[in-house]
Parts: sequence; C-alpha cells; structure tokens
Amino acid sequence: MKKILFAILICAVSGITAFAQKGELMSATHNIYTGIAHTYKVTGDDDISWAVFSNEDCTTPADAAAYTFTGTTNLTKELTLTWNVAGTYYLRVKQLNTTTSCYNYKTLKVVVTAVDDMTFAFAASATSEDCAVNISGADISFDVTLSGLNLVHVSGKQAQIEYDVDGGTKAWLNVSLTEGSVPGTYYITIPAAQLVSTTPEATQSFAINVYQLKDGNGATNDFTATPVTHTWTATGLPTISDIEF
Repeated sequence: MKKILFAILICAVSGITAFAQKGELMSATHNIYTGIAHTYKVTGDDDISWAVFSNEDCTTPADAAAYTFTGTTNLTKELTLTWNVAGTYYLRVKQLNTTTSCYNYKTLKVVVTAVDDMTFAFAASATSEDCAVNISGADISFDVTLSGLNLVHVSGKQAQIEYDVDGGTKAWLNVSLTEGSVPGTYYITIPAAQLVSTTPEATQSFAINVYQLKDGNGATNDFTATPVTHTWTATGLPTISDIEF
C-alpha cells in the first residue's frame, strides 16, 4: 500500500496548475543489477518527492513489486531503492517551491538487469596440471573470465568468488584486477596448502568448485546448484632411490 501511495502522490495533477509538466528526461542512464540497493540524491531547498514509472512519459506507475524503497517517506532529498525485477524504469523527482507554488520534474532512466547476467568461467588457458606445489609449495594461479552487462570489477570494487577445493570449507577469494596469462582474462590464486599432495611422489587431482560470483557493487549470482568446476592435478614427483656411498 505504501508503494501505491508513493506512486500516486507524484502522479497526481497539481491543483494549482492545469498544464501537463513533463520536466526533463536526463540523457544519462543508470544501469544496475537486481537485488542492489542504490541511493539517489538531489540538492536544493525546495520540497522534494519521488516516484517510479514504467514509461518515459511517467503516466504509468511501476509495479509495486519491482522495487523497494528504504525508509518511511519518499519526501526526501536522498532516496534508497532496491531494484527487485529486471526491466526499464523511470525514476522521477518533483521539486516544488512552496512559496511560489511552482514545480518542476527531472527523470532518470534506470535499466535493471537480472543478476544471472553475470558469469564466471575458468579460461581455456587455465593450468590443469603442475608439480610446482609438490616441489616448492607455490600458490597456483588460474586464468578466469568474467562477463556481465553491468559487472563492476575495478580498483576499490573488486569482484570475488566463493569457492572450495574438493568440497571442503567454502571461502571468498578476490579475482585479480590484472590480466591473466592471455589477453581478456583475469586470474584467481589458490593457496598451495589446499593443493599439495599428501604424498608428493603420488599424482593427485583436486576439484576447484566455484559457487557464487559477487561484483564490486555487491551484486551476487549464486549458482551453487550447478557450480563451475575446474580439475587440477598435482603431478607426482619422481621416486628417487637413496644415494649409494
């Protein structure tokens, strides 16, 4: 009910004036994933009110299930919305000068994309066999790829994955910001302790399972039901006989 009143409030024709004031549609578009809360702000000393519509002319309020706003009122200069349903929306703010009764609108186009648009994969160049762990205990890096229309992976907002090795304890791991061994890839680094063979002379395979991808804005694609798995083999070392002397 709160959302319906929220939209009707701003849609109502002002009793002070009879003309249809559309205001300005901004040239910029805000692209965002479902499930993400974002705060929109305006400045000024006039009265402010917000509404969400499904059409550019702002005549049709968006479905109440499409978004959730945080707080008890839309009459605020800062409004936090969580976008729940993929689609194209128009977020409109009304600014009213209560002294002159003059008002104006500004509208922002918001394109909301389903979070499963984000993908993670091990690249074809990801190493699948090595003896480095058994020899020196070195951590192992694997080339990976990320994709997504709105995926954020930049300094200060680094993408992460949730993973485990052989079904062990799950943990979150940063995806590198630098390029992997081939152009177009990044890499993840698995600690050597999770990949070392119990018997260095024996070859042992490990399953690296990835369950979730979280981008720098916190958008999370959970594919636990069908994890992305890469098998890596720690090659056994040669068995050397004792030195005779």
